Amino acid sequence: MPCCCAVRRAALWTFSNADAAATDWVGDGHAAVRLITATDSLATAPALDAALEFRFGKGWHGYWRTPGDAGIAPAIDWSGSDNIAGGEVAWPAPHRLVIEGLQNSVYEKQVVLPIKLSLKHTGLATEIRAMIAYAACSDVCVPYQAELSLSLPAGAGTISAEAFLIEAARRSVPGTAQAAGIDIVAVRIEGGASQPRLVVDLRSKNRPFVQPDLFVEGVGSGIPAAPEVEFHEGGKAAHLTVRLPAQHRSERPLTLTLTDGDRAAEFEFPAGTSRSAH
Repeated sequence: MPCCCAVRRAALWTFSNADAAATDWVGDGHAAVRLITATDSLATAPALDAALEFRFGKGWHGYWRTPGDAGIAPAIDWSGSDNIAGGEVAWPAPHRLVIEGLQNSVYEKQVVLPIKLSLKHTGLATEIRAMIAYAACSDVCVPYQAELSLSLPAGAGTISAEAFLIEAARRSVPGTAQAAGIDIVAVRIEGGASQPRLVVDLRSKNRPFVQPDLFVEGVGSGIPAAPEVEFHEGGKAAHLTVRLPAQHRSERPLTLTLTDGDRAAEFEFPAGTSRSAH
């Protein structure tokens, strides 16, 4: 997907750090990344908690798994690793950034992407090699590449100094609506083929809604604009309406990520159906 602005330059760095739970930062003042792990060594667990920590300079941002109308999501290649079968990335909730009408799902300042790395063999020394391609944007967009390498010996699986960062990041990954204190009252698609609308009715259990937003994935390569929001019951009920692309046909589930202040939830809208839940 093209970036939102003209490309100014590209960057490539390589960093290797043996027998540690974190690489050094790789990048520049606009964007940098490092690889961290939750343990300093490997015991008998079949998987390893790791993460990529990104930081962005003032006025710069990176992208979520679905970047929106512009930008590039981070892509990670683990194939050069030794004893790593694969990695599953968890995505903290993004922030919406609108630039000249383009909808973008972004991270600003700093974000930690938790990653569960599956091991081919337990209790063995492991070499993690990650090739990361991502973009950082301001008034221009810059494609970055970073090659990071981290060696973990076999051992007791001692918790590392970076473990708290990974745990905090996992808490920021959207969970169920129930865990966020939100009831999904109803989800449906209204309107004809020329003006389809996704309608979501919500009720907050403990506190009024602040500024709910809804990121809708599955309607093409981008994301729709922010929902129109109506509040009821003193702000504890919210009626969200999202305008979908014309001719949208709900042939596969939509992934819906709801954000509201410091809480977030993720759920799916089954294809071709209306849904009510309490």
